[in-house]
Parts: sequence; C-alpha cells; structure tokens
Amino acid sequence: MLKLVRRYWLFVLLAVVLSTLISTTMGGSFAAIVPFWSRIVEGDPFIPQVSIPLPQGIEAALNSFADWVNSLPNQQLLFYLLYFVIGSTLLRGLFQFTTDVTLQFIGNTVVRDVRSRLYRHLQGLSMDYFSEQKTGELMARVTYDSELLHRGVADGLTRLFTQTFDLVLYLSITFILNWKLSLVVFAVFGLILPPVIIIGNVIKKLSSHSQEKIGTISTMLQETISGIRVVKAFSMENYETRRFDRHNRRFYRIMMRMARRDALLSPITEFVVLLAAAIVFVFMGRAMLAGEMGAGGTFILYLVCLGSIPRPVKQLGKTNNMIQRASAAADRIQSVLDLKSSVVEKPDAGILPEFRDSIRLENVAFSYNGGIPVLREINLEVKRGEVLAIVGSSGSGKSTLVNLLPRFYDPTSGRVLIDGHDLKDVTLKSLRAQTGIVTQETILFNDSVARNISYGMKGTSREKIENAARMANAHDFIVRMPHGYDTTIGERGFMLSGGERQRIALARAILKDPPILILDEATSALDAESERLVQEAIARLMFHRTVFVIAHRLSTIKNASRIIVLDGGRIVQEGTHDDLIEVEGLYKKLYEMQFSD
Repeated sequence: MLKLVRRYWLFVLLAVVLSTLISTTMGGSFAAIVPFWSRIVEGDPFIPQVSIPLPQGIEAALNSFADWVNSLPNQQLLFYLLYFVIGSTLLRGLFQFTTDVTLQFIGNTVVRDVRSRLYRHLQGLSMDYFSEQKTGELMARVTYDSELLHRGVADGLTRLFTQTFDLVLYLSITFILNWKLSLVVFAVFGLILPPVIIIGNVIKKLSSHSQEKIGTISTMLQETISGIRVVKAFSMENYETRRFDRHNRRFYRIMMRMARRDALLSPITEFVVLLAAAIVFVFMGRAMLAGEMGAGGTFILYLVCLGSIPRPVKQLGKTNNMIQRASAAADRIQSVLDLKSSVVEKPDAGILPEFRDSIRLENVAFSYNGGIPVLREINLEVKRGEVLAIVGSSGSGKSTLVNLLPRFYDPTSGRVLIDGHDLKDVTLKSLRAQTGIVTQETILFNDSVARNISYGMKGTSREKIENAARMANAHDFIVRMPHGYDTTIGERGFMLSGGERQRIALARAILKDPPILILDEATSALDAESERLVQEAIARLMFHRTVFVIAHRLSTIKNASRIIVLDGGRIVQEGTHDDLIEVEGLYKKLYEMQFSD
C-alpha cells in the first residue's frame, strides 16, 4: 500500500506531522495533571520528577515552567489549566479533522486511480482472458476489492498514524517518569505482538477466501439477473435461491471466522493491560509507601498513561487486520494488473492502409492456451469484394477463424495478412477501423438508440445516424418509440425485440462503413418477418464489401462467391454452392440434413 500512496508523499508527510501534533496536544493535556495535582490537591509545590537525564536546555525550560507554576495563586492556576485544556482540545480537534480529510483524500484518490487503472488494463487484455474469466469475478475486483483497498489506505492509515503516535506518547511519558518500571511494562506489552501477528496472517488468508466467495456471488447475481427469463420459464426460482443461499452461507461463515479472530484482540489486550497495571500498582505503590516517590500527581499521570495504552494497542491490532484485508485485495488486483495481453501491439506498428486487394491466411493454426488445436493448416485467400461463407458443424472453428481477422486472437502459428501487411505489424486501431462485426448475440448498451448506433464514432451527425437506420430497416420502429432516437433502450437493449436489436447492430455497422465485414450467425433465432428485414439490411451492408459469413442456415449463403467447409479445424471443401452440392461431402450432408423434409 505504501507503493500505492508514494505519489502522494507530501500529503502523507502532512498527515504524519499533524498526527504528531495531535499526540503532542494530548500529551500536554495529560502533563497538566501533575502541577494541578501538586499545587491544588496536595498543596505542595510542583517539582518536575523524571527518571532519565534530559538535555540541559529542556531541563532548564522545565525548571522555569515549574517556577512559574509555583508562583501562581491556586485559583489563577486553575483557570490557566482550564484554558490550556480547552485550547489543546480545540487544536487537537482541528488537527484531527485535517488529518482525517487528508488521509481520506489519499485513500479515495488511490482507489480512484486503481479502479481506473484496473478498468483500463482490463480493456487492454485480449479476448482469451475474458473467455476464461467470469463477469462477476471481474466486477468484484473492480468494486469489492477496491473498497477493501480504500478502507486499508484511508481508514487504515488514519488509525495507523494517530494510534501509533498516541501509543508512543503514552509509552514515552511512562518511560520518562520511571524507566525501570516501564521496561518491565514494555516487556509485558510485548506479549501482545505474537497473537496480533498470527491473527493478522489468518485474517489475510480468510479475507482472500471471502473475496473469492464474493466474486462467486457476484457471478451468480449477474447470471441469474441477466437470465431471469430462463429462470422463470423453467420455474427454477427455488433452485437458484437455494444455490445463492448456499454460497451466501459460506461467505457468512468466512466472515464470522474473521470476526471471531478480530474479537480475540480485545480480551488479550485487556488481560495484558491488567497484568501491567497490577505490576505498576505493586511497584509504584510500594515506592510511595516508602517515600521514594515525592508526588502523587506523578503516580496519577503514570496510571492515566498506562490506562490510555489499551485503546491505541487495540486500535492498532484492528488496523493490522484491516490492512491485512486490504493487502489480500491488493494482491488480487495486482494479479490482474500483472497479466499481459496475448495480443500485443508492436511499438513501431504502422497504420494499415485502406484495404484494396486481398486477405490471406498462410498456414494458420490456433489453439486456446496451448490446448487441442482448433484450427489446423488454414491456407486461404479472399479477394476484395468477395463474399466468403464459412460452414461446418458446431466446434469446427468457424468463429475462431473470423476472430483472427480483427486480431481478437493471434494465430498460434502462421500469418494473417491484409494486402501483404502482417496484422502483427499494424496498429490495432487502424485494423479494427476497417473491420465491422455483426454477431448473433447483439451487444447493445443502456443508452439512447442514437448513441448505440454511433458507438465508437463520436461526433456523427443525426442525419447520418438516421440514414444508417433507414438502410438497416430500423428507422420506422425507432421513430415510433417514446423519444425516437433519444429513447434509452435498457440494459442489453431489453426493450427491443431480437429483430430490432439486430437491426440496430446492423445500423451501427453501416454507419461505420468498414471495407471488411464479418457476419457471425447474424440472422439466427429470428422470426420470418424479422429475418426478411434483417436480410434486406444485410444485403445493403454487403454491397461492395469483402464479407465473411458464418451461417447454420445454408439457404442464406447460396449466393456467396465461395463457400469453405471446416471440419476438425481444417478446410475440407471449397467452392460455390452449386459445386459443393454436386459432390459427396460434408456440405452436401449438412444441406440434406436441413432440407430432408
């Protein structure tokens, strides 16, 4: 956490100075007990009693202060002490307020920066990472883990500074008053350290488990809320409730284990303090009875300081536990920040020129994380303006093949080239600017229709947006919505039908006007009327473009310039629909299966 706050070291230094002043004003209030007790309660002159040699200047100042106190009438001394205590209390409050605000500023700023850095890093990771991670887990890293980090930085540092200086103050006063006895007391207080360290380490491990469990709970929430229609359609409400309760109870048990270990610190501290107090009473009481301790005020001050030690000790124990939780959260956040994208843009990457000739895949192979190859020995050339259809059974590698074109993934071996430029040698932005994608799973955002259509094209005029919507057969239903193009369509566009969502996505692709277009099952799961409208929009979108089409419905690709058939990650057939239907092979088999009735 110190690494995280080092950018704000000036504010940290300010907080340290203010924490010192807070403890100093508290020490002054405590020190006022001795002259008050000596002069007013006991009626004796105030004589400074210290058990260690002081620097000559400090000793002279202390003696001058004693002479001044002893020269005052009791009533005047009483008022001076009252003014001093009130003034020091007000100063302490001012210093405390400034310290708290400063440390909260540091904590909130650090967490803001970490969240932004984490989100920016997630945006830069390649698709293979997201295919392995659960959405809820990632959400927990950005929200729950960041909140724990905030508590550790803001609240943890606040307590660490103020309680540490308070503890140093109390221990220093007791040491100055009677250093021999204080050494014994310090040794007794040392008994607290082992359980604090052990409990802190256990809490760090439990906190890591709790953060993993909250990630699981977040994933369940995301899945069940986004899939609530399926849950209700299959009457699985009770099942999902029981499943959630099971994970929630496990999280509860982990939190209770942490709470029990956290609560152990109080009785341990109380016992140690009681033991130390007993030792002080025995030794200092014996010294007073023997006349070896001149002033009762010194004894009272010693007891007040000793009695004040448990609070900072307990708070520091709790602070240690809080910091351990934040440390576990920081570890989880850092584990994401340490990840490297498998798709990396070269420092000297150039701008991809406008696509003019062809796209080539040379000896391309691909596997996910070194597993079983999904694509093998793919050699393919697609000319500008050609419509290439890709068919095959499920799992044959169709989507993986087209995902290589915008560099969502890099080939395990081989090259993908556009007009002779290896995709690894060009910037991702210039590559993806020339690529448009429309998939079966239409992704829309909880924003207006206009902003969804113009997503990624800031500053686009309303006229261009409406023209794109018209070409996508979307304008008519959009203008019938409550606020037309300014209507918010809800999360994932839930206010729209499947066909309407698809046409919004097509309008987005039309507005982008890419020379290379990927259609991945763009018309599946639509009713006849919606499919007709979408197909008309797709026909307009495909005009004068190089198109890669994936479709299970073979009737939709009869007019493709060329069809390739994938099986087991290899191209097993290639040709037009008429060519392939005339020969025995997988294409004919798939076609006959669809139209056997």
